[in-house]
Amino acid sequence: MTPVRIGLLLLSIIHVVHIKGDDISQIVPPWGYVFDEWAGDPLDVIVYIPNEARANIPILIIIPGASRDAQRFHGSWLDLAKKHKFAVVTIGARKKYFPDEYAYNAGDVITDRGRPLKEDKWLFSAIAPLFNDLKDRYGFTSEKFYLFGHSAGGGFVHRYLLLKPDAPVIKAVAANPAFVTLPENDIEYPFGIRKAPLKTNALEKWLKHDLAIILGEEDLGPRTKPLSNGPMARKQGPNCLTRGKLLYSSVNSEAKQLDIKCGWNLITVPGVGHDNFNIAPVACEYLFGKQ
Repeated sequence: MTPVRIGLLLLSIIHVVHIKGDDISQIVPPWGYVFDEWAGDPLDVIVYIPNEARANIPILIIIPGASRDAQRFHGSWLDLAKKHKFAVVTIGARKKYFPDEYAYNAGDVITDRGRPLKEDKWLFSAIAPLFNDLKDRYGFTSEKFYLFGHSAGGGFVHRYLLLKPDAPVIKAVAANPAFVTLPENDIEYPFGIRKAPLKTNALEKWLKHDLAIILGEEDLGPRTKPLSNGPMARKQGPNCLTRGKLLYSSVNSEAKQLDIKCGWNLITVPGVGHDNFNIAPVACEYLFGKQ
């Protein structure tokens, strides 16, 4: 390799990884692009479109877990996308801009002190304009998308559908959510719906949604983040398996009280723990069917 090529390679590495003392920042584009056409902070976006895709190809949006490792979560779905012919769009919300569970898992609706934030800057509010931007960028014609999130992303997904009841989502999966939002008026958001800025008929639409809670049957360890391992989360159970089952049973009880047919499904996966890679095939079958 010539000295010039070596120099260019080093420059590209320096551009991607910035070292500050012992810390290395998250890897950012050029592997994708940055979406900033909304009122909030910029988001990283990775897109995979299979060969021979048509404009009306189904679109799956992925919300990663607490690691925010968008590349790893994106990679978990590529073989599935090739086989089932859908586009994969993974959203990276950097910790620099969305530093904690209030900002990420709970959608940046309130601060860690409970102060409400403006709706146009909720992280939840980025999804629709990002989807429209994708359509403009790549020529997609789909009017709605599929949605998947794991762990912190699973928390994001089920809260997003509650707080954005008219979101253009066909089917969704909340996998191994780290802690859950229960339809309880005496528990404050993000653990219940008290003080949650719910729109008219939001709860009813949430209960009717085509949403699967997918849980690894070996996801039995405690969570480590402040909210996920805090007293309110521990009241929901010692682990994600217990908490996910509680969410499903609570939602079904609420639907019965309101005389609503619940659209949710509960799927448990034997031999799988807190593992996005091995949950993905089960989620794919729920979202897109067998093939």
